[in-house]
Amino acid sequence: MQFEIYQWLVPLIGIFYISRTIYQYTQHRRSAFGTAIWIFFWLAIMLLAIIPNAVSNKLALLLGFKSNVTAIIFVALGLLFLFVFYLSSTVERLEGQITELVRKIALEEIEKEMNKTPSLQNKRKGKTPKKQRSA
Repeated sequence: MQFEIYQWLVPLIGIFYISRTIYQYTQHRRSAFGTAIWIFFWLAIMLLAIIPNAVSNKLALLLGFKSNVTAIIFVALGLLFLFVFYLSSTVERLEGQITELVRKIALEEIEKEMNKTPSLQNKRKGKTPKKQRSA
């Protein structure tokens, strides 16, 4: 069996990204769940590149497709939609966290300004400053 260029190039790329993912996990920049998902993803891509016909035929048989190409496209589109959903959920969660943080910082800044400015403190307490007498 003769290997095509992609059959040795894809596993090299996969090994690079698996090692990068593990390094990010050791640096606490990636969760254990995320690390496991990405390692599984790259292992599946490597396996598909090394033995494409066997993997795609098994996948088509498992999912009930007549064509192995259709099965691969269907699974790829499903994974892409899953990734887009996950990323949009993450972006929405981060936007909410940023909004809360900005509100908290703004309230702290207002509180600092009110504590520094006596006229604002008096207004807040319901007092009016006394007029200074002229000499």
